[in-house]
Formats: sequence, structure tokens, C-alpha cells
Amino acid sequence: MAAFDRVCSGIPQMDQVFDNIRLGDNVVWRVDNLDEFKLFVKPYVQQAIADNRNLIYIRFAAHEPLLEERPGLKIVSVELNHRFENFTVEIHDIIRKEGRDAFYVFDCLSELQTAWATDLMMGNFFQVTCPYLFILDTVAFFPLIRGKHSFQAIAKIRDTTQLFLDVYSDNKIVYVRPDKIWNRYSETMFLPQLYNPENGDFKPILDGVMASHFYQVLGKSSSMADTDNMDSWDRFFNLTKLQHEAGLDVTENCSRMCNIMMTRDEHLRKMIKELFSPEDYLEVKERMIGTGMIGGKACGMLLARKIIEHRRPDIYQNMEPHDSFYIGSDVFYTFISRKSFLGSQNKAENTRGILYCR
Repeated sequence: MAAFDRVCSGIPQMDQVFDNIRLGDNVVWRVDNLDEFKLFVKPYVQQAIADNRNLIYIRFAAHEPLLEERPGLKIVSVELNHRFENFTVEIHDIIRKEGRDAFYVFDCLSELQTAWATDLMMGNFFQVTCPYLFILDTVAFFPLIRGKHSFQAIAKIRDTTQLFLDVYSDNKIVYVRPDKIWNRYSETMFLPQLYNPENGDFKPILDGVMASHFYQVLGKSSSMADTDNMDSWDRFFNLTKLQHEAGLDVTENCSRMCNIMMTRDEHLRKMIKELFSPEDYLEVKERMIGTGMIGGKACGMLLARKIIEHRRPDIYQNMEPHDSFYIGSDVFYTFISRKSFLGSQNKAENTRGILYCR
């Protein structure tokens, strides 16, 4: 099929309002819970199967499956681990093997925060994956949980995707507010939309009563969401600091800080967890630029100092206080992701230009 061709979403009236989903579109649905996402992914899957599409569900999260096994649906499981590069390469290998015109459903992007401890890497993953899907003329649906991410992470995803849609619900009433719809326009496209999952009605809100009710629901959802412009990494460390200052046991948090910031080596982790205090972890974090691992040499230096401190305090008292700063590994990943994104963007524009000329 030709690039940017119209495809059916399974909700005909939504196709009319948004001038259809197009080949190449990545569609991000920001929801309060995954049940809201299922209202839109189920008709999309049914339509894709009816149209005999190559439909793939990428399963990586700990939440309940979004889709069950059925004819016409391929479920591919990917291990979500702490290594950003391994996970991303495996996803890209799947996309490459499935080829052009494939249709995808991904598990919740918010789950990536669990493995990588930071919104930054979730944004990086999307920024290097979305253009790859775009170039291959695929269609992909992604859910994202509202209120769990920093403004910067959401902005990175919004800037990269083709459609970014906010979903709100109140009892059985469902609203969709388009935040971004790329390269198409209609007079009512960006108005809040009212969706009835039972009969498929999808229409813009044009009367004052329904508009008032929508903004009431919007205000309630926004008040419950965490609107603090802070990465999940900073929220975790700040919470740990407050708990420690309040005299609470932060042993479990210290173990996690070691795992996400110090090292992946199990032998080193064991020694660090024996020798490091909560203050030691928090001091390293305060001297970090960015997020992620501080690196093997820095970790080894800090561990060596702690061994001397505990076993030879007579020597340690004559040592200079360390004054190092650390650049987190996520900063390097972000640099690579940004270069990859810009390169993919240029390649996509050139590809689209050639296809349009044809």
C-alpha cells in the first residue's frame, strides 16, 4: 500500500472526524486506566483482522494482557529488563522482521518506567522506535497512563508521534480530546469528542451542556493526576530522603538505588549494599548529572573508598574527601537517541517525498 493511505480504525465515525488513521501513524492514547484504552484497541484489532492485516501484539509489561490469543493475532513476548539497549534492539528486530504495512498494539509505555526508573528513557525508547515504525508504513497503538510522567517526557512523545489522544471517562460516558493530529485537518477535529462504545457513536461536543460536563470531568481527572514537573527518578530519591529523615526504614529503597544507579554486577552489588549507608547513595545522586548508572570506574572508586573507610579508618582519615561528579548513562543514551531520531526524521521526510512524487 502507498504511504499515508487511509485505513479503518474499527470506529467509522471516528475515522470521519479524524480523517482516518493513516499508514505510518503511531497513535498514543493517554488514559487514566487500561480499560479506557481497551475501548479503542478492541475495535481496531477486530477491523485489522477483518482486513487481513499482519497484526502483532508486543507483550512486555507486568499488567494484565490487553489482548487474548485469537486467529489473526500474533503475540510476541519481549523481556523487559534494566538494559535499555537490549530491549530496544529486540523490539526493532521484531519490527524489521515483520516488515512493511504491519499493524501493532504495544503494552503500556508507562511500564517502561518500572524497569528503567526514569521517564527519560521511556521517551528515548519512543523517540527511536516511532520513526522506524513510520518509515515502514505501519500503524501502532500505544497506551500511556496519565499523571505518571514529567512534562518533558510527555512532550518528547507528543513531538514524535503522529496522533496523541487524551481519553477521559465518567461512568459510561467516554470523551476523547485530540492533543495532536499530524498532517490533516477538519473544522471539528480538535474539539472534544463524545464516544459511545456500545453503538460506536463518535461525534464532536457542540452543545454547552455536554461541554460543561466534559470540562467538569477534565478538571476532576487533572486534579487527581500528579502534575508535578518531575521525573520519576527524582520523585523516588526525594521520597527516600524524606522517609530516611523521618526515621523510617529505607533498606528496600537503598537496594533499588544500588541497582538503578551504581552497578549491574551482582558481586559488586552485594558489597555496596553491605557498606553503603542511605546518605552515601543520596550523596552520589546529588552529584549526578542526568540519570542512570554512574559507570564502572566511578562505582569502583566509591566502593574502594568505602572498603578503606570500614577496614582501615586510620588510612581513611588522611584521605581527601572525594569531589567527583558523575554523568549518568542515560545522558549518553539520550544523545544517541536524539541523533538517531533526527537521522530517522530526515530519512522519513525523504522517503515520503519520493513516494508522494510517485
